Amino acid sequence: MPIHDTDKLFAKLEQIGEQQVRVRLAQGVFALHKAPLVELWLSEKDKGSQDERALSKTKEGTTMTNTLRDANTWNDIEKDFDISKRAFGKKIGFVTNPFKRKIIFRDIQQAYILAASDFSKPATILAGSVIEELLTIYLESKGITPPAKTFDSYIRTCEANRLLKSAIHRLTDSVRYFRNLVHLEKEDSSRATISKATAKAAVTSIFAVANDF
Repeated sequence: MPIHDTDKLFAKLEQIGEQQVRVRLAQGVFALHKAPLVELWLSEKDKGSQDERALSKTKEGTTMTNTLRDANTWNDIEKDFDISKRAFGKKIGFVTNPFKRKIIFRDIQQAYILAASDFSKPATILAGSVIEELLTIYLESKGITPPAKTFDSYIRTCEANRLLKSAIHRLTDSVRYFRNLVHLEKEDSSRATISKATAKAAVTSIFAVANDF
């Protein structure tokens, strides 16, 4: 077959199907001048299949690793805060958007890992962001609109509507303060530097606030 007809041949082979092509090739159905092209087509198919299987195994391995890591992190969280991922999920039942729930669970895990690894500032900032998002959605679920879309306004609105206990209010208020230190110019002394204890307290605040929902 002339070289310019190979595309037609390969298109025809696709229509016939790989298994039937193998049978016909074994039976000598294809002419000698076509057989090398058919074998080339089959070898490319095999290579493609192998690549797909390798990619699939890589994805499966990554997924399994992520699942195990997530499970281990939440096991540690349960030991430290006496709340499982399932129980926490029930506490934040007002978060009905699946994507937002996924992001909240992810950020809690990361804040916990950062705090445990001495990355105190990012842990505190992330924990504050989680609390802010939870308060935002919680107020929406109650049909309450805060006067401003700020962390401080969410806290004050919850307090005014007696949705959070005063102790929890003070806890979230401290997270708000340290979360504002994201701006480097505000971290102007060692006293303003976030400690590991503060980072852990910020993560603790997430579960303390959730307990009042």
